[in-house]
Amino acid sequence: MIVAFLILLPVVGVVGWAFFRFAPIHADRKAVLRFNLLSLTVALLLAVAWSVRTYLVMSPTVDSGWWPIISMLGALLIVPLVLGLAAILRNYVLFRRSTERPRQ
Repeated sequence: MIVAFLILLPVVGVVGWAFFRFAPIHADRKAVLRFNLLSLTVALLLAVAWSVRTYLVMSPTVDSGWWPIISMLGALLIVPLVLGLAAILRNYVLFRRSTERPRQ
């Protein structure tokens, strides 16, 4: 468990930094900011949903003391995955540069 935390915490930090650092500069800043905030909100809501689900499933069992750790590990996986997928969607689908050349 400790090894998983030591691996996943820097992954979350690097993915979060890269998500905001490599935002497209050629697109409308307000639209990119809205997309970034929406993506971050979705990632956090999914992490909260995972934690609630884990609590509801594990609280009546013998392993009820482990639900916070399982929730945290799940959240540390969910947030970088969602932000990574959102970055790919943002940079290569929604706000991609025009590849057309002007006609001569």
